[in-house]
Amino acid sequence: MIRRSHYSTALTQAQGIFSETMSLFEVWEEGMGPYDLFEKARAQNILGAASERRLRNVIVEGFASRYLREPILEAARTLKILFENNPDTRFLQQINLLYTARQHGILFDFIKEIYWEKVSSGSPSVATKDVGVLIEKGLLTGKLEKAWSPSVRKRVSSYVTGAAADLGLLGTSRAGNRSVEYWQPLDALQIYLAYDLHFYGFSDDEVANSDEWQLLGLSRKGVSESFARLQNDGHWIAQDTGHLIRMEWKYKTRKELIDALHS
Repeated sequence: MIRRSHYSTALTQAQGIFSETMSLFEVWEEGMGPYDLFEKARAQNILGAASERRLRNVIVEGFASRYLREPILEAARTLKILFENNPDTRFLQQINLLYTARQHGILFDFIKEIYWEKVSSGSPSVATKDVGVLIEKGLLTGKLEKAWSPSVRKRVSSYVTGAAADLGLLGTSRAGNRSVEYWQPLDALQIYLAYDLHFYGFSDDEVANSDEWQLLGLSRKGVSESFARLQNDGHWIAQDTGHLIRMEWKYKTRKELIDALHS
């Protein structure tokens, strides 16, 4: 399963952790599990003055759950190359957003259902209570197995908006509200997502219809327009009716894709 849709409290242990992700990809090696990485990071003092508990949470609940689990692990080797060599920090931050949202269902739904609704309506801010509405919906849809206590709901809601702020979607917190920040997916992220789904074995139609595009604020029509525009740069050839799509993919491996995104 590429994306986990259930709601949990795991986000309270590690939020955006972008700088930590950069550091951990530097020391992670293929075949290294989360506890091996923890021991290496601790020995090399990778995260500086972080406590052992904080280090464990960042690695096990954060980095490893997002990048070192099946089937995501398939992409980790080339993501390491990307994080170590691509100078475009904004692109790397957006990659981090994609993988963080894939791991945490409540964050994915927050971005898809609340953040983009606020953007489209011109609302200037998001309140912590907005996440409470999402939690209630999660109970009804089965994404949350049992009701959380009021204190847990409040804490999770705060960490969801905090993670969204870490990822560049929201501003600083003031009296329980955060400003809605302008965010737009880079072309490089759209190319990466399309190929990532393709490499996982999605059919062309499944790639174009994936709900992960909604994380980027793109409707099915928006995906068609994006594919048509990006084919002009030679990344693929797309024949898209808006209902059915056939793609001719230029890059045959993840390494070819990463190399293209470096150039």
